Amino acid sequence: MESLGHDYGVIDSPQPTAEQARTALEEAGRRAAEVRRSDRQLAWMLGAVVAAYLFAGAVISVSSHQGTTYSGAAVALMLATAIVASVVIGLRIRAYTRAGIILYFSTIIAFNVWNAAVTGVSILTRFWASGQPIYHFGMSVAVGVIPPVIGMIVLARRA
Repeated sequence: MESLGHDYGVIDSPQPTAEQARTALEEAGRRAAEVRRSDRQLAWMLGAVVAAYLFAGAVISVSSHQGTTYSGAAVALMLATAIVASVVIGLRIRAYTRAGIILYFSTIIAFNVWNAAVTGVSILTRFWASGQPIYHFGMSVAVGVIPPVIGMIVLARRA
């Protein structure tokens, strides 16, 4: 008996006019475009990761290995700044597309896997050996940021 009342309410509801339906579809399209544009914010979050990684690599590459340096503190400060920037950007986003979130986290996972591979190869080939020039680390960092840069480009173009 309860379904009778529910069905009655559905049957009794007025049909929208063609103009109302068109307006509703346009509004839905605008809202969907806004959500797709929010994926660009995800690209900015990846940009913060890339910038922190590149700057940390640059600081480590130019710092000397002898004596006391402040490169460790500088790297920690850069990483903390990148984390804060990503959190602030992330909190401003009200809605994400499912594809945007999947692409963002897939990029982060690919970055970690790729970075582990670059690090492993650099160690195994003695590219980072103590007798090698210090800029070798910076070169590995430059290769390591390939996945997040690609992810940034794809996310920015989707918006």
